[in-house]
Amino acid sequence: MQTYVVTDETRTKMKFSLPATVLTSGIPILRKAKENISNLSFQAECLARLYERESWEPIVEILQNQMDYSFLGTKAASSTLLNFDIVVTKLREVFPQAFFNDKLMKSYGVDASPAGVQDELEINCKLIYLYHQTMCDLDSSV
Repeated sequence: MQTYVVTDETRTKMKFSLPATVLTSGIPILRKAKENISNLSFQAECLARLYERESWEPIVEILQNQMDYSFLGTKAASSTLLNFDIVVTKLREVFPQAFFNDKLMKSYGVDASPAGVQDELEINCKLIYLYHQTMCDLDSSV
């Protein structure tokens, strides 16, 4: 998942003032002008969603940067990405019969709009859920 952050920055620039220069008979006059600049930056963040078989709404969502990894104790690593991988590995060990799907482990283009990326993520998660649900139904009917 990509998280977008908008930062606003105010810079002070010196600009040429034509009216003031005319009033002073041609002596160039500079004035201070404040300029607001908005920067859009993004940060890739891993997430894990857990679903029940009966609902395509996630019952648990784990976000890499919003989790307290203190429960890992001595196994905790120095980065959140490594800690997140440890948690996912533990989930796979605890639920060996569950389906795990890493198909969404790709980065989206930087030029994509924040709303579009989030909507696409939701749609893809639901499609993957429906795929696995259909495969379970097919296996049980045989």
